[in-house]
Amino acid sequence: MDEKERLLAILAEANIDGLDPAAGVQRFGGNPTLYFKIIKTFVANMGAHLDKLRGFASSESTLEDYGIEVHGIKGSCYGIDANKEGDQAKKLELAAKAGDYAVVTAGNEPFIQEMEELLDKLSRALAKADGGAGGGEKKAAPDPALLRAILSASQNFDVDAMQTAIRELEKYEYEKDGDLVTWLAEQVTAFAYDEIQEKLGGIL
Repeated sequence: MDEKERLLAILAEANIDGLDPAAGVQRFGGNPTLYFKIIKTFVANMGAHLDKLRGFASSESTLEDYGIEVHGIKGSCYGIDANKEGDQAKKLELAAKAGDYAVVTAGNEPFIQEMEELLDKLSRALAKADGGAGGGEKKAAPDPALLRAILSASQNFDVDAMQTAIRELEKYEYEKDGDLVTWLAEQVTAFAYDEIQEKLGGIL
């Protein structure tokens, strides 16, 4: 069994409803270890965002904030092909944008419970896999064009564009500033767009 088959088998054994690991690996250029690295970042950061959902759902006055937060969660779920949770987040986002507080309050806690179950199963899969992504081709430094794309996408709250650029950056190992790529991936998952703009604005 090669590495790709081994990691896909681990996810199959986890029996995660709604997760499409084959599509996830394909999304990351056929690199299963890179896919697991993104899952690791997803698991590490998602708990804080679920806590924010609880707070924003507690008052009708914070529906706009709720919609922004659940939008980011939606993008992160679709980013790892956790499509069931992505679809649920999309429904809550649309309800928040429509001002339908009743739908948000009814659906928020079941969604959070579903997400916590997903995080638990992913954590177990990560433990079995014994860690992150393998290395790739070496480059001197991250591509400035991709960094500019991330900066622009962060200003437009375009999660898909940011994740696409991050995936391209993570295909390589870097002689310099490799930690920047890891940091950017973590900030995208954490929806820390202001921090991305400040960091990249000072570099580019």
